[in-house]
Formats: sequence, C-alpha cells, structure tokens
Amino acid sequence: MQKHEKIGAQINLIKLANNNTLEFEFDQDNTDWMREMLVELNENATEKKPDEYLKETTLVAFGEMTKKNKNDLGEYLLVKGHIEATYATECIRTLKPMRKDLDVAFKICFIDQALSETELFKDIDETYIENEVYEIYFYDDRTVNFQEMIHEQIFLNLDLYPILDADSKLEGVDTPEA
Repeated sequence: MQKHEKIGAQINLIKLANNNTLEFEFDQDNTDWMREMLVELNENATEKKPDEYLKETTLVAFGEMTKKNKNDLGEYLLVKGHIEATYATECIRTLKPMRKDLDVAFKICFIDQALSETELFKDIDETYIENEVYEIYFYDDRTVNFQEMIHEQIFLNLDLYPILDADSKLEGVDTPEA
C-alpha cells in the first residue's frame, strides 16, 4: 500500500497504476473543497457566520482506493473509506445551538459513464464486485469526481432534524397532564 500525495477533488485514472492500493485523507485544513463543505455543514447554525465555526468544527474523509480493470467493466476504481465530521447546527425544536457528529462509512465503485445506459447498470445503484457490495458512481473522460461523491455521501447521511433534548419541556408551551 502506498500513500499518494497528489490526489485531489478530480482524480485522473490515467495517473493511477492498476491493482495498486493508495491511501487518502482529506480534511478542512489541507483541502479547500473540504473546507467549503464544512462551511456548508455549518450553515444551519445562526449564532455566527458559517465560516466562523471552522476553528471549532471538523471534517475529514479517509480511506483507500484501488484502480482495477475487467473485460466487462473496463477501467474502474474501488474506494473504501469513512467521513467523520463535527459540525455546528441548532436544535429544530428549541433553536438552541448544538454540535452534531457524523460518521459515514462508504464503499464506492466508479465505472465509466458509457456503462450507465447498458442493461447491466441502467436501473441499479449498487454492484457486487470482489465479494463485496459497492455503491455505483460514474466517471467521465477517465476522471473521477471525488469531491461530488464525498459531498453526496455527507448530505445523504445528514440529520436534517437535529434535536438537542427531545424530552425537555419547551418554554411557554403547556403540556396536558397524563
């Protein structure tokens, strides 16, 4: 396994060797597009501007990727990893500020966009490959959009209705006696 220093938001498959596993790690301190995603995660907190929360919130994506090649798939990229975040938001019930944690594991198989309309991949969003189930993403012009995949994984797993304390009595609201 080898660490790759120049993996960015767009990954050109030409630059990756077949069957070579590379580790990756992106966070808001070393990657502009991760910092932008963290600002977006912090947008529901209203005590400060979203970018003012950057010093007290975190976002990191890490894992490994392996480029492979098969007759029926052509060139494909397998990516396994995690996204971990602590972000600022507010309770939808009380509007009080709060922090939320996000921990998302993902397994992605990037395949050529030309396969998206084939009978094999037309109506599915997962595939079984190398004895595991992977979510399918498509790449175009041998370029994988890593940023788009990370963004989608975050926002598909985001708690849209964060609650600070579900059992607390709301100020000014009378509850009927049981």
